[in-house]
Amino acid sequence: MTRRTGSYAAFMRGLALLLESGIKVRLKAMTLRSNLHEMPEIARFCREKTKDYFRLDPFLHLRHDGDQKRNEEIRAERLSPEEIAALEASDPERLKALQNSCGRLIAPDASLPDCDHLFHCGAGNDSFNVSYDGLFRLCPSLWHPDCVYDLKRGNLEAAWQTFVPRVRALRSNTREFLDKCHSCSLVNLCMWCPGRAHLETGAMDSSVDYFCRVAHARAELF
Repeated sequence: MTRRTGSYAAFMRGLALLLESGIKVRLKAMTLRSNLHEMPEIARFCREKTKDYFRLDPFLHLRHDGDQKRNEEIRAERLSPEEIAALEASDPERLKALQNSCGRLIAPDASLPDCDHLFHCGAGNDSFNVSYDGLFRLCPSLWHPDCVYDLKRGNLEAAWQTFVPRVRALRSNTREFLDKCHSCSLVNLCMWCPGRAHLETGAMDSSVDYFCRVAHARAELF
């Protein structure tokens, strides 16, 4: 693993203290173009420490503030769809987890021809996200202005009881999206969701070519 002396030493000390205290630790590693060659060593290290859980994640989200310079840097670090599929195929645990979950990430009504709801994932069903500045969202990826509730101007009960159902009831009337993504049989192999679509395109009901190509590359694994 790449080691910057100060931060690496602090990480190792903190991890050791957690493990010595008997606290269950779970580790996740982001896979970047710049650390792809280190992933086998990273996976080995993490699995030795956590024993029962480690997840690699090759999906880099764009910034919610739309900073174009930083977004270009993020895109430059993304793996190609073929590289993602090859990485997952080379990791038996990752491949098994993908096979086990690929049929239940999205609710089965998502592909019904008369269903035009945007949300079919678990966002807002049993969890939510609150940012450091008091912004309530159904999930960390969801930054569309219509899907953000300011707790400083309201309260948690109203957010959960009223705001969440209103967001989950949002629908799309974009025919291209409904005919393409919304009825796609590979939806559970795709990283598309309203939040990520908004970060990529500015719209929650828009297709994302990169996600689509990843889904097809993954499908070839099965």
